[in-house]
Order: sequence, then C-alpha cells, then structure tokens
Amino acid sequence: GDLIKRAANWGHRAIAITDHGVAQAFPDAHKAASGIRKGGQDFKVLYGVEGYLINDTDSAAHGLAGLGKDSTYVVFDIETTGLSPSKNEITEIGAIKVVDGEMTETFSQLVNPGCPIPYNITQLTGISDDMVRDMPPIDEVLPRFLDFCEGAVVVAHNASFDTGFIRQKATDRGLEFHNKIVDTLRLSRELFPENAKHSLDAVAKRVGVSLENHHRAVDDATATAEIFLKFLDMIREAHGGEAQEVNIDTKPALIKNPKYHIILLARDYTGLKNLYQLISKSNLKYFYRKPIMPRSVIEK
Repeated sequence: GDLIKRAANWGHRAIAITDHGVAQAFPDAHKAASGIRKGGQDFKVLYGVEGYLINDTDSAAHGLAGLGKDSTYVVFDIETTGLSPSKNEITEIGAIKVVDGEMTETFSQLVNPGCPIPYNITQLTGISDDMVRDMPPIDEVLPRFLDFCEGAVVVAHNASFDTGFIRQKATDRGLEFHNKIVDTLRLSRELFPENAKHSLDAVAKRVGVSLENHHRAVDDATATAEIFLKFLDMIREAHGGEAQEVNIDTKPALIKNPKYHIILLARDYTGLKNLYQLISKSNLKYFYRKPIMPRSVIEK
C-alpha cells in the first residue's frame, strides 16, 4: 500500500504488481488504489505474477522422434578460455558429421584465441599457449566450421554453452548461425529422469560409450556422437517411429526441466480469475518437491 501511494504521489498513473509466484499483495494493492481514486486521482493497478515457466511441450525427444537417423547431424564440442561468450574466446572446435546414422567426416581445429589461456583452463583441457600460438584465429576457423555445419542439425552436450559461443562469435563477424539445435544433456534428462548426474562422462558411462581425453573437443564430440546415436535408437523404439504428444501430464518427469521466469499480467477480471487458478494449480498439482509435514501429522 505504501509503495502504491508513493507511485501515485510521484505522478504515475499505474503500477504493476509482479511478486514471485504469489498474489498476496493484491488485497493491499486494491485497497490503496481505491483510496487514491476516491481522492480524485486516476490510478490503476496491473495485477500480475512472476511465474516459473517449464516449456513442457518442447520435448527434445519428441522433436527427434520424427527425424531419425536419415537426417544429417553435426555433433560438436568447443573448448574456451572461460564461460562468457562475449568476454572469452574459443581455443578448439571439434565436430563429427553423422549422415544416415554413420559418422562420415571430422572437423578438428585448435584456435589461437589472441590472449593468454588461464592456467586453470590449461589444467582442465590440456590446451596451452604454446599449442595455439601458430594456430589460425577464429576469424579463419569459424567460417570453415559454419560451412561444415551447413544444412545440418547441430548437436552438443549442454548445447546452450557451445552454441552460445558460436552464435556470439558469428554475430560479431556478421555471419549467420541458425541451425536447428539438439541438446544431448536435455535428451539424457528426459530419457533417464531417475538419474541425478547428466554430465558427459556420466552419460557416456551409463550408455556404454568410451570417453578418452575428456575436455578435448574432437574426443568429446566423438563420444557425444556415439551417445546421440544410441539416444536416437532409444527414442525411435519408445515412440514406435511416430511423434507422440508430450506434456507435463503425459510425462511428469518434465517438471524437473529447467525453469524460466515469466511475467504474467491480468488484462481484465476474467484474466485475474485465471491467474488465481494458475497460481493455485501450480502449487497444488505441479509443485514436485515434497512439502515438509509437521511431526504431529507424520505421527498420525
């Protein structure tokens, strides 16, 4: 109420309430706005909530069910000087082209990042300044890699990291990178929801794929390609070759997928009622963590 009165005093005509996952502020907001309007000032409250979105219809396995092995894929991995696509550089790109279910071509290139490689990164990847000193810069390597990927679906483990770097470096150089993307990390979470670990080495061990020289791009890409082909077989077998409807009701394990913040605002009183129902349903039906019960209830 105090915040709304302050906004009105500053001359604002409206204010939006978007609390995290709840509507507890709505009664106070309504009371304060009503008082302001009674005083003759035009003022409106936009009732909303900051929700938590899981795109349960965007299933990685569901999307692949209709593609199968007859599509062309480029399974790739990169090594970098750090975690930020805008601040750090690529030191290696490794990729395997998969055509009709067979690994046909390899792309492997060390990249001169134009800056020293941090000690901890060298310890992790084994790539040192000496190894990249005489290597071509990303300006030369990236166009060749994008040509290698032309017309293919690109695949990576934790793809948002690898594709984020490629997209950033392509954008910086006026190049385009709009390939369809498949993430074997997401596939692993969907196919093995009972498992907690989905790192590349954990998944490789789970499905019987050898992973040597971990954190070298072409070796990681090769292992990811073998994992991906096994996943394709599992998906085709599970779906019988047909894409099936997938959502959080047909596959409850999707509730554990990554969550994204979303702002919802009620347009009118019907929308406000719907918003209340969404909040209630999300807490009563879709909240996957077990609530903490009082000892008295447990004992009963």
